[in-house]
Amino acid sequence: MLKLILKNLWARRIRNAWLLAELILVTVLTWYITDPLFVLSYNQTLPLGYEPDGLLIAPIRSLPSTAPDYNKEEADSLHTMENMHRMLRKLRDYPGVQNAAPLVTFAFPGSGGSSYNTYAYDTLAIPASISYFIPHTGFFETFGFKTFEGKTLGELDNMDYQRNDLVVSADLLQILPKVGRLTGKRLFYNSDDDEKDTTFFSIKGVVEKVRSRNYEQGMYSFFEPQLNVRSKDVWNGGSFLIRLQPDVSEQRFLHDFRTWAYSNLKAGNLYIREVSTYKEQLDYLEYGSGVTNKYRNIILAVFFLINLASGVTGAFWLQTRSRREEVGIMLSYGAAPGNICRLLMGEAAILASFAWLVGCLIYLQYGLAEGNWYEQGYVVPSLWINNFWLHYIVVSLIVYIIIIVVVLLGVFIPAYKISRIPPTEALRDE
Repeated sequence: MLKLILKNLWARRIRNAWLLAELILVTVLTWYITDPLFVLSYNQTLPLGYEPDGLLIAPIRSLPSTAPDYNKEEADSLHTMENMHRMLRKLRDYPGVQNAAPLVTFAFPGSGGSSYNTYAYDTLAIPASISYFIPHTGFFETFGFKTFEGKTLGELDNMDYQRNDLVVSADLLQILPKVGRLTGKRLFYNSDDDEKDTTFFSIKGVVEKVRSRNYEQGMYSFFEPQLNVRSKDVWNGGSFLIRLQPDVSEQRFLHDFRTWAYSNLKAGNLYIREVSTYKEQLDYLEYGSGVTNKYRNIILAVFFLINLASGVTGAFWLQTRSRREEVGIMLSYGAAPGNICRLLMGEAAILASFAWLVGCLIYLQYGLAEGNWYEQGYVVPSLWINNFWLHYIVVSLIVYIIIIVVVLLGVFIPAYKISRIPPTEALRDE
């Protein structure tokens, strides 16, 4: 049958040339649209390093100095910290709350801000995302990170940290495989390659990999203790992180908690009026970064691709139906309907496969020149999706499945119908 398929394709080469050109174009466009959607979707499946379900965030507000209830004596750092801890104790005592911790920084997992630095181990540079935490406040336990190298989350929270101590993420072992344990090792930071300005950092604990944003692959995560907290750190961007007990519904909890917080969560000049789920925080961060718009653009492109694919399906549909007389002759010579159907689908499959191969080779030239995957944020070299050839092969196979389904759908239905009509009816207009 293969020889017959090839003979038929060659005999109809002029008509097939237009279909081939259309399929090559569709292949290139499918690659262009599928690639970013595939990468963004893959990134969303990577673990965050903590569980956002049951996690809430409540911004800390402060009365303006012009407010009638404003107390100037409560505005200094000492009173502000005392009032923050009073509110923290109330939060922890509220029914359904498993733990709570203050966040008085712009940089933590899932925050709108970010802090980055490049450290070094021997001659190896290590780019890292920095998060800040207040020791002895339940930061690690409330987030629910996964521990590594033996220390519990409670032990990480309650260590007596010194300046330049660090808690790091375990994925650092991927580039430092020979160090064994990370705990106890030292990194350094050198601002201008001057030995006098070298600052050393000691690793005091390790957690599993943490991603700050759910649409990015995430770089190495370092946690620095925040030993000095000023009053403006609390009321200018501070918030409370709240971890619910496992059996507590977020929506049911929020329904009662918002009313209670309005009346009870106030100390000095500080108060709480808003609370939201951490998933809402992550979604807002994704929207603000422009990733949501990228998805919208991709969806519009997919809609365009669907219309283009419908055109391809229609073209193959019409061409297959136009071969009624040819099918009638084959039926009159005793050809089986099943063999006719397989013959027509085989021709379409070979044509689509050749077009897919040419289209992928065309897109490969762009990939070799510009990089064949959509990069969103920091790219983790150890992930298979960032291996050029492996990524290229996987996306090409996805594109092939799309192309072959579109083409065979346009051939199978009319081929099935015309291969089962009486020969006399197929040859009536001959």
